[in-house]
Amino acid sequence: MRFGRFLGGSAALCAFAGAAFLYAGAPARSFDLQGSPATVKRPAANITDTYFFPSPSNANNVVAVMNVYPLIAPGAGSSTFFDSSVLYTMKFDNRYAAEATSAGARPIEDLVIQFTFAPAANGTQQIFVYGPAAPSRVGTATTLVNGGFSNGSGFVNRPFQATATIPGTTPFSIFAGARRDPAFFNASQFFNIFPDRNMGSTAASCLSGGSSPCPQGFSPATGGDLFANSNVLSIVVEIPRAVLSLGNNGACSRPCPVAYWATTSTASGN
Repeated sequence: MRFGRFLGGSAALCAFAGAAFLYAGAPARSFDLQGSPATVKRPAANITDTYFFPSPSNANNVVAVMNVYPLIAPGAGSSTFFDSSVLYTMKFDNRYAAEATSAGARPIEDLVIQFTFAPAANGTQQIFVYGPAAPSRVGTATTLVNGGFSNGSGFVNRPFQATATIPGTTPFSIFAGARRDPAFFNASQFFNIFPDRNMGSTAASCLSGGSSPCPQGFSPATGGDLFANSNVLSIVVEIPRAVLSLGNNGACSRPCPVAYWATTSTASGN
């Protein structure tokens, strides 16, 4: 099926490296909640964290996670939805070992999995999957793969499968919906170190002087976890390892390192 929506040019909203719908933008290089007016305006485009790990149930698979929408209140997860005007993209570089030949070299995506969402209706929301496939564009600009035709669809908060577009590969599993935020963040200690991030506070940083500045680092003993009772929206994909090794052309010894990052984008950049 085709998700009927015009995709134009723009600026990336947030990411571990910037991206877009024919989208252009400067990359964000680190974790940062509500780090720009665009992400404050569109919390469902605000990436909180990404995770990449072996499947706990199938040694032949790996799991990629993209979390967005920080600080969803307890009990509000089932009524909080993804942004239907945002393109969500997981990016993978399976040739990074060969490409990273100089200091500061950055990954270049070889495969992408993309997601769009229909407007929420009747307490649910449909998700459309594109890929995994070679990207139509790389870097800080992107377009939908597969000519804009999805190769799988489902609904939020319900696991489903999609058929991979790569010949000879098996279907892969997807979940999109609300989950408890797995991150730990000691906000009170963070504001001790960077007080200006606390609503523009002019207090002195605990790093400036003293024989034992900022004691105990960010350990739980120095404060509570900001995310302890909050939720996020997660996109979770379990995919065969073999998919990520395709196109490697023997560029590295096994197992090959794979770089993974995620981006969110809109057609307008706002």
